[in-house]
Amino acid sequence: MSSNQALHQIYAIDTLQYGIKEQATNTHAKWQYLLSDTICFGQDIESGIRIQKPEKIKVFSWVMKIINNGQCESIYIENHQFTNTQTALIQQAAQLFEVNVTVLNVVNDTNNVVVGPW
Repeated sequence: MSSNQALHQIYAIDTLQYGIKEQATNTHAKWQYLLSDTICFGQDIESGIRIQKPEKIKVFSWVMKIINNGQCESIYIENHQFTNTQTALIQQAAQLFEVNVTVLNVVNDTNNVVVGPW
């Protein structure tokens, strides 16, 4: 994949990121979603929606519904691993709707420290 494509993968310490927008084309504010069991957004996030992470079997369908809604800028999922097929479908949707999808793996025994690409 070339660096000009909107979709790429970044493997960082305990983080897998699926899709990134190159440039914002829509001036309307979009939502940032967090599917989590233990972590939450900081107080300064005004466009964030934290949702209690559903049972493992439902996570993929929830992520796809959120992406396909068209109102999402970013979605963060705490401690989850998708199958190869699910990953491919998420990548396609993330590219189509220009959504950043990041799986956050919380490092154990460090007071919920999250390692990410930011």
